[in-house]
Amino acid sequence: MTSSLVQRVAIGAGAALLLVSGIAEAQWVFLARHAIGRVEQMSQQAKTPAGPSYDSATVMLDAPADRVYATVVRHLKARTDLTLTQEDPKSMIVQFTNGAQIAGVTVNAMGDNLAQLMIVSAHTGTQPNAANLVVDGVLRVCGEMKIECSRSVR
Repeated sequence: MTSSLVQRVAIGAGAALLLVSGIAEAQWVFLARHAIGRVEQMSQQAKTPAGPSYDSATVMLDAPADRVYATVVRHLKARTDLTLTQEDPKSMIVQFTNGAQIAGVTVNAMGDNLAQLMIVSAHTGTQPNAANLVVDGVLRVCGEMKIECSRSVR
């Protein structure tokens, strides 16, 4: 009789844990869906001319990650002013350069039909700020996929 009670308690506890984890994941995806299409951008400019700087942009897209990654790669390969330096379809990372600056794109699957696209560019203080180019790149991918995206207003 005691082992039967322990079994029922263990099964009930397991079911409760599964329910709670499912609710937490659903809430996270719900919050992410409110950010869909809003391009967030961040930059840091060097304090000295030769110091390191970076520009980044990210957006949540209502699309499968593999489709977003394929669009990014197709777009980058079509550009004659850029050279792909690394392409890793398994981890969905692409790195590229224009000869003076380097950048990388990563696509993260956040759900079956939800992906995060992030572009980061690094440069020195003597090179032009790439923030607008990075954000424009994200917006071009959105446009190519026929997904409405806009710059975040702060």
